[in-house]
Amino acid sequence: MSFLLLSLLNKSSGKKNLSRLPGLVGSETHQIKQIKASRLWLLTYIGLFTSLLAFFILIITQVELESSTPKRNYQKLVNQLYQETMYQSQQQGLSWLSVENTLSKGVRLTINPQTIPNQSLFTSARAQLNPRYLPYIRSLSELLQSLSLETFIQRHQGLVKGIEATGTDMVLIIRIEGHTDSRSLAETAFFENNVELSTFRAYAMMKLLRLYTGLPESQFAMSGYGSFHNLSEDTTADENRRVEIYLLPQIKAKLAQKITPMKTVKFDSAPMAGNSPL
Repeated sequence: MSFLLLSLLNKSSGKKNLSRLPGLVGSETHQIKQIKASRLWLLTYIGLFTSLLAFFILIITQVELESSTPKRNYQKLVNQLYQETMYQSQQQGLSWLSVENTLSKGVRLTINPQTIPNQSLFTSARAQLNPRYLPYIRSLSELLQSLSLETFIQRHQGLVKGIEATGTDMVLIIRIEGHTDSRSLAETAFFENNVELSTFRAYAMMKLLRLYTGLPESQFAMSGYGSFHNLSEDTTADENRRVEIYLLPQIKAKLAQKITPMKTVKFDSAPMAGNSPL
């Protein structure tokens, strides 16, 4: 009896062991589960390694940017100008004035096109400013005066020196850009095309700002873009007839070497014998 029980136990144990042998159908699912379980740590490792790699690339990029002193100082200079402009604008209650830090083009100042309902800054095909906007332009001029732009570079020499160390000079200019809508000009119009019209609009704004601020002409620059940069999808909308004012710290290259003055040579006023100047 005991021998019979022992043989039965051996048979049952043998069947159970067969399911664990490799290559059998019963053992395949078990092996796959074991392989998947053993590779979970590998997926976690790959994800962690990828995250660390992205982090190090970000750090290296930041270090390269921080190591570039002229670029970093220029960004800080533009941001300082933006902060001062925003502060003065809020102090003077210029809620109708939009102040933006574009970085590459400096600080942009624009008059909200809805400041005066149903009144655009310019009449169609004309370069004269709408007289109703004159009080706002005067307030804009007072803002520019409060910024003391003529001494801005001197007041921030700590940043400017780091930029000029690369062989450049730093100046602050007021750049005025004129724009138009996309309507074609009539043959009898005063201007040949929209680009010319937009340039005269920029000039009209520059004349007023110079008159109100007393800043020198050398501190201004202007350009006209015609209808190439519209504000709205409707390219014929009145709000596209506008000017944008940029306060731009501009980097100019220094002359490689000073130009030596030419020496003047004196000639005898008496003509040489036998020769005539005619």
